[in-house]
Amino acid sequence: MLFFFVFVSCIPKVQSQSDLQLIKTVQLAISEPSGITVFDEFLYIVSDENGTIYKTTLYGKVLKKIKTNCTDLEGVTYNPIDESLVVVDEAKRKIIAFDLKGNQFAKNNIKGKQNYKNSGLEGVCFDTSKNKMYAINEKMPKQLLELNLKGEILDAHKLDFSKDVSGICYDEINDNLWVISDESKAIYTINKKGKLFKKYKTGIEKMEGIVIYKQKIYVVSDDLNKLYIFKKP
Repeated sequence: MLFFFVFVSCIPKVQSQSDLQLIKTVQLAISEPSGITVFDEFLYIVSDENGTIYKTTLYGKVLKKIKTNCTDLEGVTYNPIDESLVVVDEAKRKIIAFDLKGNQFAKNNIKGKQNYKNSGLEGVCFDTSKNKMYAINEKMPKQLLELNLKGEILDAHKLDFSKDVSGICYDEINDNLWVISDESKAIYTINKKGKLFKKYKTGIEKMEGIVIYKQKIYVVSDDLNKLYIFKKP
């Protein structure tokens, strides 16, 4: 019993909150939404079922479909330097850049260990303060990867606060990262080295993408085909 007590007492306490204010829930006309980003008052949502990028309003109404040749899209971010949409192909372990018309102009392999086809890269975001990207590896191992604009890994950080990680975004105001876990049904704030700040329980099934815009948190659920809009705390 003494050994058990010592072990538990060494686990760092994390501030957990369950009071994220839900503003709106939207049923999407998008099959299996798996990543989300924002640019110029529009959302861009990717589907891992049909390899399409959907341009929508801030309330999820589809305005345009951008077809790609990708088969397993799991994340998307906007790169303001070259005005591109950068997507993650999990199965092929690549990040691929498209212009806003859907023309592909860059593709990079991401090095790293991936034991299973469906446990690899799950999200990507652009850090506007440093002009670099962050990607996450879902599990085995759960990792936060710092990337340059060529997709080369600058550093890797172990993540140990959730069962898996399934989405990521950059918070310009606080200069930190937000990460979601579909298995843990929670949203987390972390620093750029993967240190956990706060945990927010949501109870939402299959959260796969997250982005922050104008003090709102936008989350998409893969299986439920829904967009959840929360007030940023």
